[in-house]
Amino acid sequence: MIPAGYLIKRTVPPPGWLESNTSHITEVCSVANCVNDNVVEPQDSWKHNGFGVANNPEVLRELGAKDAIDLSGSKLFFYSAYEHELESDGWTFEPHEWRPITRAASSDIPNDVTIPRAGDGGAWRLLGYDVVVFGDFLEHSPLSCNSVAAALKVNSFCLFDDLEEAKAAIDSGKFGGGCEEGIYKIFSVSILERAEG
Repeated sequence: MIPAGYLIKRTVPPPGWLESNTSHITEVCSVANCVNDNVVEPQDSWKHNGFGVANNPEVLRELGAKDAIDLSGSKLFFYSAYEHELESDGWTFEPHEWRPITRAASSDIPNDVTIPRAGDGGAWRLLGYDVVVFGDFLEHSPLSCNSVAAALKVNSFCLFDDLEEAKAAIDSGKFGGGCEEGIYKIFSVSILERAEG
């Protein structure tokens, strides 16, 4: 896995369209902001790296302070990216077409990600793995925003428990049927277990 970066989010219970067959999901911890919004959005300020997230928490805190954003009740997330990606039209997925991962062309900021440390003011915990779709930007987390989780085995955070499950779901076309067009990447999702702000 490649260190990808950070976002500050507020997690939410599953929305109405995702409630079918997902009563075990207690909070959506997806990478994209379709369901659980980014409290601070580095892409809007062009402070995102090639993975669409911030290289370190300080970038997010500085943006939050500059825009006087209330960070109370928010959580700091850290992401790592699987070393390969797969492009799809949203209908078909060809498992033999995985290729080395690329960074989004929409950022001139180099990936110089600060690795989380035990002394970050809390304990880091891995929650699971999200499937993320990129176009020009980090755009979608289909498990939550397209309700794909309703037909798959996900954990209480609306994530896969392991990388192999996420890759197998992509390979077997579980995200097909016109889900999302773009470049499919797999991100691990970790959380700093204390509230920001």
